[in-house]
Amino acid sequence: MPYVTINVTGLARYLRVVPADFAGSGMGPVRWCFRYRWAPYYRMFAQRRFNKFARGGGDWPPLAESTKRKRRKGKGPAKYAILIDTGVLRAALDYNFMEQPGALQKDIPYGIRVGYGGPGRYPDGVSIADVASFHQHGMGNNPKREIIVPPDLPTILKMAKALKAAALKVMKKY
Repeated sequence: MPYVTINVTGLARYLRVVPADFAGSGMGPVRWCFRYRWAPYYRMFAQRRFNKFARGGGDWPPLAESTKRKRRKGKGPAKYAILIDTGVLRAALDYNFMEQPGALQKDIPYGIRVGYGGPGRYPDGVSIADVASFHQHGMGNNPKREIIVPPDLPTILKMAKALKAAALKVMKKY
């Protein structure tokens, strides 16, 4: 009697590995993708956006005249750049994530959390995450300048492509 045998080993492996990776308890290709593809892609996007907006190319409010005057007197390296006085906020978004002060990357169920956090502090003792939050939400004398925002379409497409490759890798027995 003729018959065909369908081997679902790849699917069985997929059903075992992917849920653990999504839940955050595994370290298969999907979790690897979150850590080493998605997080750097997001940080690259955020740093590119930061660079553009800090130089007046986005919708961040311009520097106050009083701030510009202080910077002209030599109290800051960037005369007109917004949020680039010391470079600390920008450095925390470095795509290589060498655990820069103020940088956050944390495995969470169904993804990865990227942004500002941790114990990193400015020389005056204020946490880098707090300073980012002051700007993100607009607090005190700081107008709202959102740094952490949803990724743009090209970044989302890169993330989707990376996740698809990870899922296929599971089925091919990484």
